[in-house]
Amino acid sequence: MDDSKVVGGKVKKPGKRGRKPAKIDLKAKLERSRQSARECRARKKLRYQYLEELVSSRERAICALREELEMWWGIEPVASDMLG
Repeated sequence: MDDSKVVGGKVKKPGKRGRKPAKIDLKAKLERSRQSARECRARKKLRYQYLEELVSSRERAICALREELEMWWGIEPVASDMLG
């Protein structure tokens, strides 16, 4: 008995689909994984540094605007209690 099937004019034989995995050296694979993790942590650190700098600059801008508001109006803004 032949288990092959004819689909769309082509003969297909049963078995595993897709590519066969290549034999990869386990040590090399682990080293690539470690390197990828190091790079990921470095990118994450840079992203957090950028966000901290962004927050800091926005806080400075808020303080400057509060001072300008006080200078012009001579009052403390109501929302300042909520912002700290």
